Amino acid sequence: MRSFGKFIPTFFLWSIVFYFLSERAIFRYHHMGAGVDIGLFENLFYQLNHTGNAITSLGLDGNAHHYFADHINWYIYPIALLYHFFPGVEFLLILQALLLSIPILIIPFFEYKKSYLYAYPLLYALYLPIYWIQVFDFHPEVIWIPLFFLFFLFWRNQSKFWLLFFCLSLLTKEETSLVWLFFSILIWNSHPKESKLIGIISFLYFILSLYLLNHFYHKPTPYQLAHLERYEDPLTAIKSLHLFPYLFLFLTLPFLFLPFFHRMAWCLLPYALYSLFSKFEVNKSPFTHHSFLPIPILFICMTETIETIFSKRKQILIFSSLLVSAIMFGLFGPLTKTYSYRKDFMNRQVTPEDVSELRQLLPGESIVSNVPQYLSNRNEIQLFLPNKNYTAKFFVFYQGKNFGIPDDVPSGYSLFSKRENHILIFQRKKID
Repeated sequence: MRSFGKFIPTFFLWSIVFYFLSERAIFRYHHMGAGVDIGLFENLFYQLNHTGNAITSLGLDGNAHHYFADHINWYIYPIALLYHFFPGVEFLLILQALLLSIPILIIPFFEYKKSYLYAYPLLYALYLPIYWIQVFDFHPEVIWIPLFFLFFLFWRNQSKFWLLFFCLSLLTKEETSLVWLFFSILIWNSHPKESKLIGIISFLYFILSLYLLNHFYHKPTPYQLAHLERYEDPLTAIKSLHLFPYLFLFLTLPFLFLPFFHRMAWCLLPYALYSLFSKFEVNKSPFTHHSFLPIPILFICMTETIETIFSKRKQILIFSSLLVSAIMFGLFGPLTKTYSYRKDFMNRQVTPEDVSELRQLLPGESIVSNVPQYLSNRNEIQLFLPNKNYTAKFFVFYQGKNFGIPDDVPSGYSLFSKRENHILIFQRKKID
């Protein structure tokens, strides 16, 4: 009982963070702040439960595609099963909040020291990237974060369970195999058997992932790797180089750059390279889900560095890290208004009733909309893009109150009805 009492503050901290992450993300969703990705995954889980196919009709190009043409993440199947029993975006956001916050409960088991019981969980609780991931829609690959923490916990305790969590973490996304390949190189001298095992499995899985990405990529032209277009123009990537320092600073400044004293930080070299040379801003921004990969590695590298290399300055470094994290949390975190609202809807009278009405609108019908993430609980829902022809039966346009009819209504659609003058429903004209 006395030992259990040591974990009460950590459990209390976790419950606060878990609730806050859940509440803020749901609040943002209910006030029309969600992006398309959350609709993409809800539509994917809906399709898996109703058709058995891992496809989604939502995509940035407005076309349907197989999910494995985008990323290789096997956790979409168990999550789809959970979605069958809890069908709603709110469940997905709560699940993601749990995955992001659960490391707070794992960290104290690394060592029974005050730093691991209190300071490091608090430092993780103040780490901004986990909050930005949470409000940047839903992405199942964040399960990598607790899985890597669990892997390292059993690895350092010399328990064979590390192999289980290594394999489970490998299934989260194709790019994690690159992390493990670098990890196998780093442990070559100290753990030769484990190095060979991790290296071989990671390499084979990487080849399998490339094959699957090519196999499921839907295009009339020959198969290409998913997102390959992001790296076809390195000059454009160099022009947007100014964004990369923001990613670097927001990920490492709270840790006082200490992770780079640890050799495991080399595992992040592939992540740094494909972020640096991508021409898409989303790969260089710290405000998206793309920062999921370095979070557990940077955190573990930081704690290991403090506990080993700088143990004599431990208290000063921990206090400084907490101070910097608290300042950044106050300036850029969930206490700011922009965290909760999407800019294009900030000045409009958005209410949760709008979300409820959209989700119940035209059940079972095929729809194209400018807010498809709120109508994604159906088989056919498409993202509205200008100058594109659509065959959906209805076009649903969401706008602020007392706004006029949009100018860019898809051709072949006429106004069918209005809901309080800010949810406009257009129906496809019948062709004689």
